[in-house]
Amino acid sequence: MATPLHIPPFVNYECTLCGWCCRQYDISFSQDDYDRLSKRDWGKLVPQLEGKAWCEPLRHAKGYARFRLKYSPEGACVFLSPDNKCLMHEHVGELGKTIGCNIFPFTFVAGPTGVYVGCRFSCNAVAYGLGESIVRRETQLRRQLAICRKAGHVPQYADPVHFDGRRTLPWADCLALEGALTRVLLRDDLTMARRLLLFGKFVEIVRDADFEKVRGARFRELVGILEAGLVGEAVKEDLPDPPAALWRVMFRQFCFQFQRRQGGTWHEMSGTQKMMERLRQFWRGVQFVRGRGTASLPAFPGPLPLAGVDDVASPPLTPREELTLSRFMAAKLYGKQYFGQFFFGYPMLDGLVFLLLTGGAVMWYARALALARGAETRDTDDLIEAMRYVDFCYGYSPAPALPTSRAAVRTLSRRDLALRLVTSQFSRDTL
Repeated sequence: MATPLHIPPFVNYECTLCGWCCRQYDISFSQDDYDRLSKRDWGKLVPQLEGKAWCEPLRHAKGYARFRLKYSPEGACVFLSPDNKCLMHEHVGELGKTIGCNIFPFTFVAGPTGVYVGCRFSCNAVAYGLGESIVRRETQLRRQLAICRKAGHVPQYADPVHFDGRRTLPWADCLALEGALTRVLLRDDLTMARRLLLFGKFVEIVRDADFEKVRGARFRELVGILEAGLVGEAVKEDLPDPPAALWRVMFRQFCFQFQRRQGGTWHEMSGTQKMMERLRQFWRGVQFVRGRGTASLPAFPGPLPLAGVDDVASPPLTPREELTLSRFMAAKLYGKQYFGQFFFGYPMLDGLVFLLLTGGAVMWYARALALARGAETRDTDDLIEAMRYVDFCYGYSPAPALPTSRAAVRTLSRRDLALRLVTSQFSRDTL
């Protein structure tokens, strides 16, 4: 019997051959991939590789990663043609490439009820909702899943789930909570700010629940009551006031972690180089939270000024913008890309708070992009490109696993701090 495959029906995708992923990701792969691919004479098959290496060994490799694809001086994969076609794909097919190239922009995690598909919104097509629903790609997704399983790249979640502290949540209850929060995010009768208000209040009440008395059918009944009851409050209730300056500084510290990414090059550094890089990151972080200096984004043609980001106007989100941001956050829930083994070992509660704060970070970076292009108001492309950037580092940065980041998330989960910080990123005069 085939493993149940849970695919988010609200995500669309069709590769547009933009070549972005072939210029931004540091692709490492296993000895098995190397043995299979090195049987071909790439110098004869791909003229631009004649007399050149197509990959390089990682000297200090650990675990799965043993080799890395080579990149041109311009930052593109050596297999990328001038018209943005993958020349490796041309000779080995989509399922014959390295696993990282093979499955992008999808992820897989397994649980007691099947395998859940996640999506990388750093992909241009996924972010802009291009193509048809990925539900129609089930056959291909199952083939990709089989390859990932063979390589041991499908994290397995156990039942019960680590919720917070010493508390656990049965898998069925976890799915009920995720399902309710997903429906909240995808509502089209509330503004995005009010959906996030509802999301945050939902999480706060569940956090304070007595799990010893509320489990199984009773927990799922509580979730149903909350989903029905909180909607009315979210429509009428005033949005919370922005928090004090100290907490806004901590929010910028949260946003800074999306500046950090770490590929195979980190493992090739000497101890001294790593120490210097850590010092450089620390100084950048200090400047960032003070609102000074610049930030950098992948594939963005210049630094982003930090002073004045909070002054950039953010008009009410259009229906398209709300749909885009809600799909992004709902997909993280659906694909289990917010807690546990797949996401830096976060407990479920911390993962939900992290996801809520990530929605605010997207809005903050959208303002930063507008400021960088000299605009006084952010637009749709600013928001979508900010979402792509945040998502890129969401799955490719070690920062959320650092003790300082984990402590920040736990601190902001207290009271309603995270909720106040996030809703303050939206235009307040029209909410």
